[in-house]
Amino acid sequence: MKHFLYSISFVLLMSCTSPQETSTGFVENEVTALVFMKSNGKTADEISKFSDFYTNLVEENEPNALGWAFFARPNNDNVILVERYKDEAAHLTHITNISPDGILENEFGQFLEHFEIINIQIFGNVSDEHKDIINAFNFPTTYNTTIAKYSRN
Repeated sequence: MKHFLYSISFVLLMSCTSPQETSTGFVENEVTALVFMKSNGKTADEISKFSDFYTNLVEENEPNALGWAFFARPNNDNVILVERYKDEAAHLTHITNISPDGILENEFGQFLEHFEIINIQIFGNVSDEHKDIINAFNFPTTYNTTIAKYSRN
């Protein structure tokens, strides 16, 4: 009972914070990309090392990338990359960085040496201009608009 009362007190205390503080922890216009890939003939160790390298590279160069994670599918060479961006502009920054003359152009070339992109799925509300830029890469891409969501920073 004592633990229960402490828990209730904590919840009440936390609920008394100002709404402004609470709302700043949410990312209203987040854009998420799921990139379905398979290894381009690389070993699991090569994929792991490169994935770690590339994740750190994005973290260092793209402050509005909220998250970046590679996931391996057990018992095969498939990899899923989850990219989270603050908004459409942050995603476009990434696209600019990996494009010709971008600061990550060479590393994106290495990325394509390690992975064959099978499909990209974009989640979030993005403009037609945004779609045109992504579609210029000629990767199979689908767009999924937001119905309802929340995302914490």
